[in-house]
Amino acid sequence: MNYVNEVIVSAALETDLTTVASQRLPYETCGIIYGSEDNGTVTADGFELVRNVSPTPDIAFAFHPDDWIEAYFRAQKNQRVIVGLFHSHPLGSAVPSLSDSQGYIPWCTYWIVSFSHGDHDIAVYRLNPHNHWEQLPIKREP
Repeated sequence: MNYVNEVIVSAALETDLTTVASQRLPYETCGIIYGSEDNGTVTADGFELVRNVSPTPDIAFAFHPDDWIEAYFRAQKNQRVIVGLFHSHPLGSAVPSLSDSQGYIPWCTYWIVSFSHGDHDIAVYRLNPHNHWEQLPIKREP
């Protein structure tokens, strides 16, 4: 994958993602984002949940290893591209936490769905070459 500069997401996908995450409150939800990447732009077109097996799911997430492996191979089999990983912050902001940085699985984009202000907020990040989080602009399409 190229160096990502922008993310495109449809209103329907954003609604579906935030609905699924809100249904699992007060726990963190996690999974993968499907889509495509072209010239530094990621276009998200779907997602899949991965069970959160963290011993403290209200403040952290950990991919269930079997679910993660199955999702990865299912994507390969169905010729889908995993363009990102996501998780929710039930009470925190849409900013990567220290534990996010420590548990980060290197992937194209890193999505956080936050419910800290009552409604939802989605932010998408990448790690730059200096290993610092950079928030990416999100273009929302109807």
